[in-house]
Amino acid sequence: MVSIIIPTYNSEQHIQQCLDSILTQSFGDLEVICVEDGSTDHTLELLEEFAAKDPRVIVIKRRENTGISSARNTAITVARGEWLLFVDSDDWISPDTCERAIAAAHIHQADTVVWCYTREFASQSLPKVFESSERVWEGDEVHSLHRRMYGPYREELSRPDLLDTWGTIWGKLYSKRLVTEDPPITFVDTRVVGTAEDVVFNIDYFSRARKVVYVPKPWYHYRKYMGSYSNRHRDDLCAKWDRLYDAMEQRITTQQLGDDVKEALQNRIALGVLGLGIIAMRSEGTWKEKYQNLYALLGRNRQHLALQQLDLHYFPPHWHIFYYSAKHRLTPLFMAMQTVIGRIINKDG
Repeated sequence: MVSIIIPTYNSEQHIQQCLDSILTQSFGDLEVICVEDGSTDHTLELLEEFAAKDPRVIVIKRRENTGISSARNTAITVARGEWLLFVDSDDWISPDTCERAIAAAHIHQADTVVWCYTREFASQSLPKVFESSERVWEGDEVHSLHRRMYGPYREELSRPDLLDTWGTIWGKLYSKRLVTEDPPITFVDTRVVGTAEDVVFNIDYFSRARKVVYVPKPWYHYRKYMGSYSNRHRDDLCAKWDRLYDAMEQRITTQQLGDDVKEALQNRIALGVLGLGIIAMRSEGTWKEKYQNLYALLGRNRQHLALQQLDLHYFPPHWHIFYYSAKHRLTPLFMAMQTVIGRIINKDG
């Protein structure tokens, strides 16, 4: 059985498409655990309608919003399936996703299956393919994938747009046994780390995985829009990301990981100035205020040290210019290149 976990919060606009894509899967041995996290719209009523029609739908009700991490953690504790699959309430999956993922797991005797996704914009769909061919990691080889969750390493810097594509919680079939073995793997609260709670989950999970298969099929459909929480300006995001990086550094120490992982994390911190910069540019305020914020960002000790060790020679020309401007604190060029990079990512990434 596959347990599909969906946290919901004010999801009335898209939850029907999401659930329809799951309940019409060609693979029928599944349960759908919807954690209704204190919505103020009609999400709960819609979920209850689905549950009344299909016994595979399980609705867990919460009076107050406690966050996506807590919702997922709750769902894991009640999941009955051998496999776990996470779907966000505004996304959907292709009709044969579960069938093909399970088949890949059985063919390769893998404990994890990874696939890519399609970014669904309002006017177009753009597949995001990580690698063009099927690939299997086994035994010690899984270390390279585990390291990738921390950040890109050496030649992986040639695709900085893939910074977190491997680390998403969706687009993967997880072994519940690996998730729940002692100590169980849980999601950290986004109110503490800001974002990338799924990356931390995957860091813990892939330290246990022994055989992983990647299928280059964009079965997951990720709705991309500017109004998402991660795209909105938050004054405390730098501080939260500091706690995120602290959590990653702690794991490197605890698991006695090598210099390659330490370098990968420093690369993540350096590449992260793009996301922080874009969000800062979307904040309210004058051009001068935005300039000052970006200048301060590039001068923060953590980001500055990471940028200084960043090896620029792996980057394509446009990325090289962007991170050169960040590395040398050329704030006007850094601001200008953010627009260029943003367009390139949305077009080609």
